Order: sequence, then structure tokens, then C-alpha cells
Amino acid sequence: MNRLNFIASGGEMGQLIREKDWENTSLGNPRNWPQSLKTTLSIILNSKFPKFLFWGDDLICFYNDAYRPSLGIDGKHPHILGQKGEDAWPEIWDMVKPMMDSVLITGEATWSENQLIPFYRNGKIEDIYWTFSYSPIINEDGKIAGIFTTCVETTKEVTAKTELERINKRFHENITQAPVAMCVLNGESLVVEIANDLMLEIWGKTIEEVLNKPVFEGLPEVKGQGLEEILHDVCTTGNKFEANERLVVLPRNGKLEEFYLNFVYEPIKDQSSRVTSIVAIATDVTHSVIARKKIQESEEKLNIVIEASDLAVWEFNVKNNTGIFSNKYANIFGYDKAEDLTREIILKHLHPDDEKVRETANADVNVTGKLTYESRIIWRDGSIHWISVNGKLFYNQEGKPDKMIGTIKDITLQKKNEQELKDREQKFRLLADEMPQFVWTGNADGHLNYFNKSVYEYSGLDSSIIEDDKWIIIVHPDDREENIRVWQNAIKTGNDYVFEHRFKRKDETYRWQLSRAKALKDIDGNITMWVGTSTDIHEIKELDEQKDYFISMASHELKTPITSIKGYVQLLEMKYRNSEDPFLKNALKVVHKQIESLTTLVTDLLDVSKIKTGSLQLRKKQFNINNLVKEAVAEIQQINSKNKINFSANEDFEVIADEENIRQVIINFLTNAVKYSPNSLDVQICLSRKEHEVYVEVIDAGIGIAPENQIKIFERFYRVEGKNEKTFPGFGIGLYIAAEIIKKHKGKIGVKSEMGKGSTFYFSLPYLS
Repeated sequence: MNRLNFIASGGEMGQLIREKDWENTSLGNPRNWPQSLKTTLSIILNSKFPKFLFWGDDLICFYNDAYRPSLGIDGKHPHILGQKGEDAWPEIWDMVKPMMDSVLITGEATWSENQLIPFYRNGKIEDIYWTFSYSPIINEDGKIAGIFTTCVETTKEVTAKTELERINKRFHENITQAPVAMCVLNGESLVVEIANDLMLEIWGKTIEEVLNKPVFEGLPEVKGQGLEEILHDVCTTGNKFEANERLVVLPRNGKLEEFYLNFVYEPIKDQSSRVTSIVAIATDVTHSVIARKKIQESEEKLNIVIEASDLAVWEFNVKNNTGIFSNKYANIFGYDKAEDLTREIILKHLHPDDEKVRETANADVNVTGKLTYESRIIWRDGSIHWISVNGKLFYNQEGKPDKMIGTIKDITLQKKNEQELKDREQKFRLLADEMPQFVWTGNADGHLNYFNKSVYEYSGLDSSIIEDDKWIIIVHPDDREENIRVWQNAIKTGNDYVFEHRFKRKDETYRWQLSRAKALKDIDGNITMWVGTSTDIHEIKELDEQKDYFISMASHELKTPITSIKGYVQLLEMKYRNSEDPFLKNALKVVHKQIESLTTLVTDLLDVSKIKTGSLQLRKKQFNINNLVKEAVAEIQQINSKNKINFSANEDFEVIADEENIRQVIINFLTNAVKYSPNSLDVQICLSRKEHEVYVEVIDAGIGIAPENQIKIFERFYRVEGKNEKTFPGFGIGLYIAAEIIKKHKGKIGVKSEMGKGSTFYFSLPYLS
């Protein structure tokens, strides 16, 4: 008996399975495959329904001819046959694998309906919808050996449904946004499905009073006026009903009033010509019926308003190819009165170079029903003027184009201003191109769209670097990630962009640049563009590095003699501790205190040097930060006996960190709190937990820090300048060191402060739960 009978047929996929070399897969020779796999494959290959199989620990892929069309062309067929599932479906594996795991773990089948599973086929990733089931396959040992997939592609159905929903939504939007009163009455009960604001205004009702109710239930005031019979006839016969200037009594302002309406009841039918709903379109013509003279007066007033607004009115009869124009229309074309104009005269004044614009706009009218374009006209004196044309196409009762009504406006001055703006931009670019400094601009989204000549001369590149933000290749690779992060943050917040980075010169050398950019905003505060410059600071950076080298060298050289002096002073203090000479004892105490200050300064300078060179190493271990805080408080309290330092914590916290470095940060915070609070002796230090972090906060009631200084206070050598701050000595490196220590611990550091009301310095560390 042929042991390969299970793949003896099966069409194309059966042949591919027979021809494939399975020895190089985890399944091995098909003759040795388990019977459960053979049986499953036999079922799949002989099924006319799309089926897919994932088998074994590697979830090896099999599928039948019915499934084959879903893979498209230039896609996954046939190479995924026998592949691991993860290798065959990398783009969707994170989506389908959890469903498979559920089947493998629970042994229960899954069901997904119209699920979006996009994958690569037909040379691209396509959005594909599926209705499918994952079912477990039990092998001879009673274990789940594979996953059986029965599926059908429903992309066309989902797309059709989505399109239908879009059409329905658009239908509703057309009604709600229609310039005339409209509503839809649904079913035999004539339930109000939708009504726009204009219809609600005619009815004198709110949407809550009528929506989803039979129209005569929501609008009982119109009963007995013959409208029930008319609507019933439309539903029964399927014939449209039209009425002009029909008298209807409607509620308005708490009482019933008479209105004259023009309205149409248009039936909507299904495929069997059965009326399913009625679209009602109404126009309130009460004023034209009751007092035509008032209407005429209102029209005259309207004309005055239109004339005052520099708009000219026109009406064009599509059937007769004739037009009616206002006097203002004639003025815009350089004539005194409308009687001086004919359509033929107007055509002679149209600029020939704008014919294509007008043809396109006129063609769009037949599709959109709206006319919109800008064009030039030529006056009799030869001068060029610009006009803006807007119009709407109206249809007759047969649905054919009847007339267009619209306005034109002289926009010559506006166009002149636009041209002046372009000219100013050109002058800006000409000026920027002559500057040795790098000048660049970007749009509101932060995409750069202009570099001056200096950038191209420096880099040796051409304007193609503007495309797709390729300019980043100028920036040193080590600076790019931070460059992009800072730039994106500026775009998001609207704050100024300031960044130091290295630019590659055309000779392949890098020079340091200081780049600054500012957002230009409109009157509403919206960003319209970015303007930036980059200034060469290479020599300044080199001097800065020399200064850092000097600080490092000086700190190391000072450490040894200071240590020696400190030792001798301690020996002298021990020798003369019983001395009765008060001057000597006080002098040694002062010298000891000054040496301690000098030792702290040298230590800080060494830490700065280590930070700059990247050699500041952390020696992390697990410890109780509560105990560390208590020790630091006791140390500072002993030195500043007059101050009262209060410590509070709602629980004990364990952290993994460099204990000595964290002690240094806490000491720095406490020392500053005492130093900058000359008029308040109380300092608070609190421990708390926020989510997965331990927060240490030191709170004082001192002189406070201005907002503009708070963002800079953790910078190296930065000291707040002011009449109050000058009385406090320091070099501005303690907080810089503290910030770098916390950064190395992946924590957060910051300050919240208000002038005259004190400050809260805080840092956080990951909490060890």
C-alpha cells in the first residue's frame, strides 16, 4: 500500500507537497509523518473550501488550492509551504500567534469574524479581512499537534459594507448640511429618521421632540390639515408630491402661527419599487406670500449689504445662455452700469492665459454643483485685475441644470499683497544667502524647506538634502539622536530650539555649531514656520575643553597638599586641645573649617571632571534609603544646630543605587535648603512612592527661584544672579553633579519654586518592590 496516498491528489498544492524536499524540515520524510497529519492533509487537500494548517512545534504551514487565490501573486506562494509559521507570516505573527497560543493551551477553538489581517501579497502589504476559525488537531498521543484553520476572505464584503456606511453617512451629512429644510420619514409609520436644523426651525421643534417618533406624534399640531392623506398617498402610489405656498399652521414661540410653505415629498423605493421612506424638502415662503413688498424691501437692503461688502451678484440662465448682473458686477469689470454688459463683452475681458482655470472650474460645476475659481480680467485701459468667482448650480423640477447664482469680488489688492509677500521672502533668501552664518527655515511641522548658500558651500552637498529630511547626514552620528529628540520637543511645545552639535564639512572634518530656532506664530498663536541659524562655536568648545582639562589637573594636584594640610591641622588640634590660648584654638577651628570647604570644592571639581570624561562610576547595592536620609539629616543637623530638619516617610523603601552618590545628592539638597533660607529655620525632607518610583523631596521656605532660572539651575557652573543670591557663595556645580548622578541612576530630578515662598527640590529612584 502506498504510504503517500494521502497526498496522491489535491491539485496544485498536492503536487507541490509531493515534490518538496521535506528532509530539510523538522517534519522529515512524509512516509514517516504521523497518521493524524496525513489524515488532516488529506481532508484539506480534497476540500473545495479554503483551509490552512499549522503543524508541530514550529507550526509548519500547509494550505489547499482553495486557499491559494487569497495569497495573490508576487507574494507568499509557494515558498511558505513547509515554512515555520513565524517565518512565513512575520508581518502578522504578533497578531495571530496569541490566538494560536490560546488554542494550544486551552484546546478550545477560536472564531473571528471580519478580522483585519493585512499581509504581503501582489507585491505589497494589503489590508485583508477574514472570517476564520482556529481549531486544535489531536494526534495519536492525545496531544494537540497542530491548528486547523477554516477561513474565508471577506475583504469585498467588508469593503462593500464600509462603503455603504460611508454612503449612508454622507447621505445623512448632505441632509443635515443642506441649504434647505430637509427631513427623512421612514416606514409606514413615517418615523422621523433625520431632520436638519432648517426643518426643525420650520416645525418649531427641537430634535429631541421629534427624532425617532412618527411625524404626527412629534408634531401633533399639523394633524387635520390634510398632510396625513398626502403622505399616505405618496406611500401608496409612489408618486412625488409638490406644493407651492401651501398654508400650514405650525407652533412658534409657544403659540400656533400660519406659514406658507413650498415643499416636496419625494418617495425613496427599494429594488421591488416599494416605498421605504419619504424625503421632505421645504422652504418657508410666508413672507413672500403675505407681504411681497417687505420681501422687496428686504432684497433692497440685502443688495445694499452686498454692495457694501464689495461683492457683486450675478445670475446665469443655463437654458438661454444669458446672464443678469448687478451694477457692482459692472464696476468690477470697469463699467458704470450693468446695462453696459453682455455675456459676450464679459468674455472679451477674460484673460486668455487663465482659460484652463475657468474650463476646469466650469467642468467641476456639473459634478459638485459649485463654482469656485480665481482669474484675471483685462480692463478696457489694458490694466490687469484679479477676481474671485463663487457660484451654485440650481436644478429644475426635472433635475436638469436650470441656473447658476453667485458672486464675484475684486481681489486685486489681495493678490498684490500676496506677491509682495513672495517678493519679501525672495529678498529674505537673497539676504540670507549672503550671510556667512548658516540660515534655515522649516514649516509648521518642523520639516526643513530652505538652507542658505553657506550650508551648501560648507557641506559640499546640494539642495536634495532638503528632501525627506536628509539634512540629518550633516550632523555627527553621535549627535543625531539627541538632535532629533530636542527638535521634535521644540515642534511639539513651540519653545525655542537650542542645541550644540557637530556638522560635517566637505573635507570630512567636523566643527561644533550652536543652532537656534524660533517659531513664528500667527495672531491665534498657531505656528506658521520656523526660522533658525547655526553659528560656528568650534573654537569656544576647544577653549571649554581646555578649561575642563585645567580643572581636572588642578583638582588632582590640589588634593594631595590639601590632604597633608588637613592632617597637620588635625595633629595641631589634638596637640593643643587642652590649650588655654583661645586665639590658637579658634584659629585652628577656622583653618579646619576652611580646609573642609576646600576639600568639598576639590571633590566636586573632581566629580565634574569625571562626569565630563564619562568616568564617574556607580557602585550599586541594595540599601534602605530611609536610613540613609536619617544619617544625612543628623549630619546636617549637627553642623546647623539652629535649624530644624523634619523627616517624614509613610513606609520604608529599599532601592538599588550607589549609596555614597545618593548621600551626596541628599546632602547637597539639605545644605542648599539651609543656606538659602536665612529667615526660616525649618526644612522638611519627605519620602514617598509614586507608581514604581521612590521620591525624595526637600522643602524649604527660603528666597525661592525665578521660573526662568529653574530650567537652568542644574547646568554646570550656573549660578542664579540677583541682589539676594549674591550674598550666598558657591560655584554652581553641586546641583550639576546631583543631576548627573540621578541621570546615571535612570531617575528624575527637578525643582518647584516660587519667589519669596521657598523651593522644593526632588529626585526619584526606581523602587525595589
